[in-house]
Amino acid sequence: MTAFDLQRLLATESERVEWKRSPRNTDEVLRAVCALANDLGATDEPGYLLVGVDPDTGSAVELPSDEDSVQQDLVNRIESTRLVPTPSYEVQVAHLDGGPILVVTVHPFPVPPVVTVNGVAWVRRGTSTVKAREPDLVRMRERRPEHHRPFDTRAHGDASLDDMRTPPLRDMWRAAREIDDDTETFPPFEAWLVQKQIGVAGRDGFRPTVGGLLVHGDSPQDLFPGAIVELVRYDGIDIDAGVTDRKTITGNVPDQLEALWLQIAAHIADVPRSVDGIREDFAPVYPLEALKELARNMLQHRQYEATNAPARVEWFDDRVEFSNPGAPYGRAAEGEFGDHSDYRNPLVTSLLVELGYVQRLGRGVRRVRLLLEKNGNPPLAVETDGFTRVVVRHR
Repeated sequence: MTAFDLQRLLATESERVEWKRSPRNTDEVLRAVCALANDLGATDEPGYLLVGVDPDTGSAVELPSDEDSVQQDLVNRIESTRLVPTPSYEVQVAHLDGGPILVVTVHPFPVPPVVTVNGVAWVRRGTSTVKAREPDLVRMRERRPEHHRPFDTRAHGDASLDDMRTPPLRDMWRAAREIDDDTETFPPFEAWLVQKQIGVAGRDGFRPTVGGLLVHGDSPQDLFPGAIVELVRYDGIDIDAGVTDRKTITGNVPDQLEALWLQIAAHIADVPRSVDGIREDFAPVYPLEALKELARNMLQHRQYEATNAPARVEWFDDRVEFSNPGAPYGRAAEGEFGDHSDYRNPLVTSLLVELGYVQRLGRGVRRVRLLLEKNGNPPLAVETDGFTRVVVRHR
């Protein structure tokens, strides 16, 4: 970035330029990036977030001296699953007389989705970052043709509010209304579901989205027969061995995760690791948290569109295999498995984040590798051939 470009960005805030004093206020940073990515004015131009700038004067303020650490911390905040989907962006360090500032360049999507922070969309209106209103959401969604939208954000024409598990949704709606700054103008229940992308308001009434059905539906399998998990325990090391246990796990994605995690925990045994005098040290053959993370990854990123294939967990005497329809998606297909993250199901991801089932993208698989190494298990093996198969071997 040239000195001229920097001075131009420091001349004044605008719809495409925002100044922030500190990178430590995560909410403000994420909202700013979200608003710039949403590009409400459809400028198709990059937006700029300048961190380390006094919003009142436009002059640099002192940032922590370790520039690399501050820059990496800012990247980690933007990469968190609170911001979904993550837009294309770059972070640079620029230097002024008053000290360094961080320049975050945010690129709007060519075919724009609605970017959200904790499920809420933010936009720039003039020089302010504000919550998107329903007309703003309609305006942004109309820019994206239906067939270009992620599958999980599309309305399902054969579903209705009767297919949703409404009591917990109403509890969430009431809780959100109680903490809102302006309860009198808080949207009615169905309009709130539309704001959360759990549904779409059409001429023929409310229609749930695919992601809304998968995460908050009562029985998604009525509409997506393949949206199940098959767990099989073999008495041997190949599929010719006898089957000692078999379960088909249904329900919405949170239901499936809870049931699958219980099954995984029940199947893990502790075996001796070493003998220290009269004390025998036991350790699990598989680290529980690693298998739970792989189960979460499997359901979060699997392909739900145009397939009736289930996700599978196959438990052999020497390994556990997780497989799901769909190869790694987008940037996630680049490099080693888990190096990069992308969003085949951005709405499913966002809703799972809100419910506390997903914490941070880009970290899960790397954490699995570390847990396996600490427990003494061999490294992950990954195969992709239209499906994604992840193999965890016995310690």
